Amino acid sequence: MYPLRSDEDGYFEKFMNTLTRMIDEIVPKPTQQAWARNDPDDDQNWLVVDMSRKMGNQSKHVNAEITESISAYNDSTSFQTPNDTRIPCYVMTPFERNPSFVGREGTLTAMHDVLGPKSPSVGQRVFALTGLGGMGKTQTAVEYAFSQMEVTYKIVLWAHADGQSKLSESFSIFASELGLGNGLTHAKAKQAVKDYLAIADVDWLMIFDNADGDDKTELLSEFWPRGDRGSILITSRDRTLTNHYQGKFLKELHSSNAVDLLLKLTGMDTLTTTMEDRSAAKEIVKRVGFLPLGINQAANLITNLSCSLPEFLGAYDLQELIEDSSDVQLISVGPYKYKYSLRTVWNMNFEKLGSADQALLKMISFLDPDRIQMKMLLDGGSGSPNPNLHFINTSYKVTKSRASLLRSSLVSQNERKDELQMHRLVQACCQLKMSPEEAQESFGNAISLVRQVWPVPPRSEVHNPSLWEVHRAFLPHVQKLCEFYVASCRRDQPLIPNDVVNWDFPSVIYEASWFCYESGMLESVADLLNPAKDYCIRHLASGGGYRILADIYGCFGSLCTESNQFQGAYDNFADEWKYLEKAFDAGELEKPSIWEVFGLGRLGNGHHGLHKYAEAEAYYRKALNAWGNLPGDQKIWHSHLATCLWLQGRPDEGERVVRAVIKDTNDTSNFRTAMAMYALGNIQIAQATRLTLEGKRIDAEDKLAEAMSTHVKVLSLWTKTLGQRHHKTSDAMYKVGWHLHRRQIYVQAMEMFEKALNIYESQPHLYKNEIARTKYKIGCLKQDTKHHSEGAALIREAERIRQQIVPAEDWEPAKGEEDFDNIVQFWTR
Repeated sequence: MYPLRSDEDGYFEKFMNTLTRMIDEIVPKPTQQAWARNDPDDDQNWLVVDMSRKMGNQSKHVNAEITESISAYNDSTSFQTPNDTRIPCYVMTPFERNPSFVGREGTLTAMHDVLGPKSPSVGQRVFALTGLGGMGKTQTAVEYAFSQMEVTYKIVLWAHADGQSKLSESFSIFASELGLGNGLTHAKAKQAVKDYLAIADVDWLMIFDNADGDDKTELLSEFWPRGDRGSILITSRDRTLTNHYQGKFLKELHSSNAVDLLLKLTGMDTLTTTMEDRSAAKEIVKRVGFLPLGINQAANLITNLSCSLPEFLGAYDLQELIEDSSDVQLISVGPYKYKYSLRTVWNMNFEKLGSADQALLKMISFLDPDRIQMKMLLDGGSGSPNPNLHFINTSYKVTKSRASLLRSSLVSQNERKDELQMHRLVQACCQLKMSPEEAQESFGNAISLVRQVWPVPPRSEVHNPSLWEVHRAFLPHVQKLCEFYVASCRRDQPLIPNDVVNWDFPSVIYEASWFCYESGMLESVADLLNPAKDYCIRHLASGGGYRILADIYGCFGSLCTESNQFQGAYDNFADEWKYLEKAFDAGELEKPSIWEVFGLGRLGNGHHGLHKYAEAEAYYRKALNAWGNLPGDQKIWHSHLATCLWLQGRPDEGERVVRAVIKDTNDTSNFRTAMAMYALGNIQIAQATRLTLEGKRIDAEDKLAEAMSTHVKVLSLWTKTLGQRHHKTSDAMYKVGWHLHRRQIYVQAMEMFEKALNIYESQPHLYKNEIARTKYKIGCLKQDTKHHSEGAALIREAERIRQQIVPAEDWEPAKGEEDFDNIVQFWTR
């Protein structure tokens, strides 16, 4: 029996040792010496090998191209500290130091004891500041950061941690301010900042503010910088973080500090205040629960009303009738529940607003509270066909209402005055204030606003990275709309009336989902799509929803293809086609239509993933025929057709198909050219295999050199267009590693495999199949470098993962690399 790499009894190692001895006895010494000159471990000349004796002059030329491309890629991806790095660097946007900050001395001391460079903590220093919303976590973090600037830290970076899009934006700003590069993609900026902080020779502090989402653990892990000179401060409502890090649960202000804060904010001298005013102040801060946010708003109202503290106390009593049980729960602390809440103060502020100001506040309470872009309000209000947005249909109205909201302290704005922020408790109070009908109208207004400003590319150009920055800015608003709608349905108080159909809601959610899919944020796709799908299905009888439901199933199918759920991809694409046919029958779409093209092409993908190659080929040809004279770039479907032909044993035909659409091998305008080239490289490998079987060894080596050159170029292109951490880039890394392994350039092959594995393992539930394949190859490489036991263990682990993937009825032990290739999507091979 031929030995398997995964053998546990050492048989494979014994076999290889015996084979080596046989080669030593049979192969002439001069030949072995020639082999030795091609030292695979020569790091400086790992591609400059003398291939002339076995590959011919063409391969010499191709080898030079490969060397140049790989060197350029390594130069572009290895981190080097820019010469113009700007230190010190303090990024605290949108915060300034608060002159009215009081108290928290014990908390600030505890924070510095842990975070300061003199802390006894081993390794990186981390502190988690947790507590309920409105307790002042953020302001305490702001005070600590400003108090320690220059004194302790030469770099202070404030990261908004409420979602991946916000963290990505923060890291882009950090990269620019640190001098690491302007205009970098989010992925490159993130990696540049992390790489720099890992080697920085100054003390630095990073604050992750509002790390509250269900995915905060994964997000923090993704963006977490390393470095022994670094300190990390986290603010979050999640108290369990203190189980993992040193930290503190922030409670309400001490009574004396709360009174001092109120007096400071109202401009009163704490030393000369009368007993009557101090007594009233004590009662006021008690009624707002010693909550810093409530105290701030009460002080603002006192100032605007020009009333005394006792007068405010009397007026405040009249508003207690508004309180209800849900308000009490909103700001209760531990087992103690006090009667009064922020909503009492909030109502007094709200009632002072004009009707247009109130309408604006109600609408934005359903958006992401941290970045409410003024441009969104201006463009969305003036351009929306929804007459209910009359209160923001001119720039004058928007500007005037913004001023009113700022005066009320119900919102704040950043330094550039181009974004508003709303505290989450204010947001919650605003929603609680509304009647069901008011909430439905305001929610509908928010949908109309976001739908108006979300840029939708033509269907023929759905792969359009040029729109990603705008999409990324508005994505949190769509996520909030989805979140609030789902929660309202659970309460049986849907924010869209059951007897009303609003197709804009599932449409904008689909568009946001597709952006997440395209940009590699796959973990966000299903959470958005499921509510949109359910909404469509419930309202199909009303008419008008077949096309959008087809889009949703198409996005689900695309998600399945990227995560190797082959049957799921086929099922979703079949549903997409079913509803496209209904859309054509109902007159929602007319032929010829690019929707028909994508529907047919995706059915090809569904069959392709199930290894039904003849059926897949037929659908790809139907799709290209349906495309006809319609506009758009057809590379995707030509690439898939070419791969399908290769897998049916027709590589030459596949090469003709794919070469016809590769016009510029340096095209970085999108990822499609590189995708066609990736398919071409695989076809060239298949052609080399055939040449080898025909005994044409030199021609085969020439073809393999071409394939490697092609795949190296793909890696370079995808690094530029998609970023170093995109899963397609990792596919190219794997493929380049495959070529290096075949050439016995082991050190660099291992580097490529490990880089690819690192990206796959960042989302293990999505890329289990790729993880199995990559671990198998690393195991093989380990064995080929005489680390037999370590390699066999990795191969067994890969086989264990593969057994979880392959259906039980189809399972049999892997015979080699091809069995691992068969578990990944066809365009990943």
